[in-house]
This record gives sequence, C-alpha cells and structure tokens, in this order.
Amino acid sequence: MSYPWLAQAAHNKAAVREGLKIVRKVIARDAVKTPLSTATIYKLAVREPPPPTFALTIPESDETTQVEYLKSGRRRTPAPNPPHPRHPVRSLSFLKHSLLPIIAGERRVQHVRETRLVVQQSKAEQKAAASRGNKQPAPSTKKSAEPVQTMVWLWQATKPPPRVVKPTESVRTNVYDYSHMKASKRKAHKARLELAEKRADLEARRKLRKLQTRREADRKVNAEKREEAKVRHQEEERAGLLRKAERRKRWEASNPILAKALAKKQAEDAQRLAQVMKS
Repeated sequence: MSYPWLAQAAHNKAAVREGLKIVRKVIARDAVKTPLSTATIYKLAVREPPPPTFALTIPESDETTQVEYLKSGRRRTPAPNPPHPRHPVRSLSFLKHSLLPIIAGERRVQHVRETRLVVQQSKAEQKAAASRGNKQPAPSTKKSAEPVQTMVWLWQATKPPPRVVKPTESVRTNVYDYSHMKASKRKAHKARLELAEKRADLEARRKLRKLQTRREADRKVNAEKREEAKVRHQEEERAGLLRKAERRKRWEASNPILAKALAKKQAEDAQRLAQVMKS
C-alpha cells in the first residue's frame, strides 16, 4: 500500500501506541501463570477491539491510479497487505519486531524456555502444505503425527518489583533551645537564622530564574532548527521530484513504445475510476 509519508508515519505512531496498550493488557491477563508464544499473543491481541479513534488515523490508499514499473519495463508486484490492516496489531511480524521488543525493554515480559509436545511435520508434508495454501490439509501419516518433546521459547509476564516506600522526613521547625541565652543574644541568633533562610530563598529563586532563561533560549534554538530542517526537507523533496521527472523523460525517450502503452493504461484506469465515482 502506498500512502503519503506523513500520513503513514502518523498511522504507524498510533499503531505502536494503541498496540502496546492491547499487548500489555493481554500479557498482564493471560501470560502471568502460563507462558504464551508469539502466535498465541497475536491471536489474543487481534480479538481485542481497537479504539474508535484508531480508524481515523488510517490513510486512504491510492493504488487504483498508481501503476509502478521496474527499469526493465515489467510491472512491479505490490507487497502483500497485512492480515488485519484496520487493527493496531496488524500482523504477526509487526508484533514480533515493533511491539514485543518495547515491552521486553520495559521488563514487563521475559523470555522463558519450556519443553512442550509438538507434532512435527515431515519435509514432504511441509512442502505439500505450502503448495496447498489455504486448502484442506491432507491426512498426516502415523509417523509424522506422533508428538515430540521440543524446547520452545515463550513469553511470560514478570512480577512487578516490590514498591520501596522511602520514609519521609518531617519538616522540623526551629527547635533550638534559647532558654540559656540572654535576651540580646537570643534576638541576634534568631535574626541570623532568618537572614540565612532569606539568602537560601533568594538563591533558589535565582537558580529557578536561570533555569527558566536557559529553557527559553533552548526552546527558541530548537524552534529555529526545526524550521530549518522543515525548509531543507521541502527543498530535498522538490529536488527529488525534479530528478524523478527527468528520469521519466529519459525513460520515455528511450522506450517510446512502452511509454505509450503505459500512458494508455493509466488513461484507461483513470476513465474507469471516473465512471465508478459517478455511479
């Protein structure tokens, strides 16, 4: 599927955000006592309903008007669509390579090894199953149907670390005993403590003001850098479009017959699309 890069990037960001919520929920609910495989986690995650706002982030495809060709002139075969394009966990590969590493980095899940009984297929049966596709599987032989103990890697939810409650120190007021001092010394000592508190307060305010000033300066510098990066990216996009147009002209000049056939095919596709839109 070919989408504008900005819409596709926003969709991927939303898919990762909502997919992490769903997978965390599945792991916390089902993978605490019994470890689960990646395929099992994927099946349970797909059953969870996606949030209503996720459908708004799915960009619209324009495959009806785009025909991509290789340099040799043959038509490019588009990549297969994911099994669940309208779900945050759209494919098993997306779960394995984009979501589970993040959750493992958060230490919410860990890899464990277990010995399980697995029915292994022979190479001939695997080849036959691959050639059949989604058709009904052929009956397996007695030898291949026997379960075999195999070491498998599974995902299991980790126990949260114990919460450490730090003892809070009570704010102590001035508990110094002034009973042994004279009235003049007592007054001078209290004044010196008040002066020290004022100096500490002024120092804290000065540090806060300095921090705010530095943050404001950094904010302006970052805004300028973002604007420069945006302008540079737009210029690179325009230059790329110009180079693409020049390559297209050179290709049409070197392959006039194929260029005419492609233009005719695009015109027919556009006319067919216009008829569909009118109906």
